[in-house]
Amino acid sequence: MSAFILHHYWPSPFAHKVRIALHMIDAPWTSVEIPRVPPKPLLMPMTAGYRRTPVMQVGADIHCDTQNIARALGEAGYEDKLFPDGRRGQVMALSSWIDQAIVELAIRIVITTSIGTAPAEFIKDRGDLYFGPGWSEATLKADLPAVILQLSAHLDQIETALSGHPFLTGERPSWADAGIAFLAWLLRGRWDGGGDLLARYPAIEQVETALATNASDHDPTITAEEALAIARNATSVSPTGLHNPASDLAYGQKVMIRPKMHSSDADITGTLRYLDLTRVSIDHESAETGPVAVHLPVAGYRITGV
Repeated sequence: MSAFILHHYWPSPFAHKVRIALHMIDAPWTSVEIPRVPPKPLLMPMTAGYRRTPVMQVGADIHCDTQNIARALGEAGYEDKLFPDGRRGQVMALSSWIDQAIVELAIRIVITTSIGTAPAEFIKDRGDLYFGPGWSEATLKADLPAVILQLSAHLDQIETALSGHPFLTGERPSWADAGIAFLAWLLRGRWDGGGDLLARYPAIEQVETALATNASDHDPTITAEEALAIARNATSVSPTGLHNPASDLAYGQKVMIRPKMHSSDADITGTLRYLDLTRVSIDHESAETGPVAVHLPVAGYRITGV
């Protein structure tokens, strides 16, 4: 069994991004399938309340959010494959732009065009998650043409950035290109208009084809109960200490972490274990796991003392 345990479900777009990256860097991994919507009783005791997909477990170290998962994979020996030629900063900046500016538009389109066909409880859950309380189907539908225009503008920028190169940073694919590939996969597979839109951007389609991974299952696979036992029998090997001069938080202080957006995410709480300019880690303990360390990015999250 691989040290990398991916808690995911197969239709998850963000999990697909990590699966593309794992395939791209040829890293072995173990699969644990989780529910699409809460409750997630065999996952959230491990994550201190983090509910999004995917989560990557390495023993008693629990990595949440795809940007943090990429950093963890880099630190595990795959730095050059994820961030070629020492361009981690450039690649992470490009990836953040894709996730925050472009994928959010794609998700809005997919949710809007799925109203009436996807299960109502799924639409309600994802609407609350991405748009916060008070969102309405009528507003989403009214905004759809403008959202498609915004998405097209961003796709044109990606197409221009790819001009003359097979990938964003040159001849080798990076974590940012995994972002392009999963964005195209999401649009093509979840929106009837996605294929026609992508046909206008041949360079994006070439990245999508080059990094495509169509696996619908994975071996090895373990159960969620087995993953909890692995966490319970392991000890975190991640560092401790505070290395962020912009913060006045204290080591060992109880903190609360939430996405910066207005959403239905639960509070993530624990004892501050580590903080640098890009990662925050908390110590967390549950009956199911014993002590674990939960890791998230700093960017995109609000970290406050409790």
